[in-house]
Amino acid sequence: MILRVVTPTKILVDAEVAEVTAPGVAGEFGVLPQHVTFLGQLEAGILSFTASGKRERVVISGGYAEVVDETITVLADDAEFAQGIDVQAARAAADSLRERLRSASGSEEEIAELLKAIRLADIRSGQSD
Repeated sequence: MILRVVTPTKILVDAEVAEVTAPGVAGEFGVLPQHVTFLGQLEAGILSFTASGKRERVVISGGYAEVVDETITVLADDAEFAQGIDVQAARAAADSLRERLRSASGSEEEIAELLKAIRLADIRSGQSD
């Protein structure tokens, strides 16, 4: 089956895969060949897949996954291969966001956005899966 991971700025993955595991909003789900047609919302997390016998991990910040026939299309807000992430910079970003949250006196919307950004920074730094 084919996996495509697409963001507004790039096509990150376009590959033949054996299986995919993705972070759905209702929980993690897996896709194998001959999967039923499916459309689901994704939350920030790790999307993993096996291609050519090698396990790959992609950090996504949310989006949608569609399975039709033998093609899985992931439309992600943002995505990057886990091995390409500067873990120290991601940890520093998470710490900075936590400091902003501690001093936040803004709206519920601002606080919710900070919490979402902290979750993604934790995922990027490997502190959360």
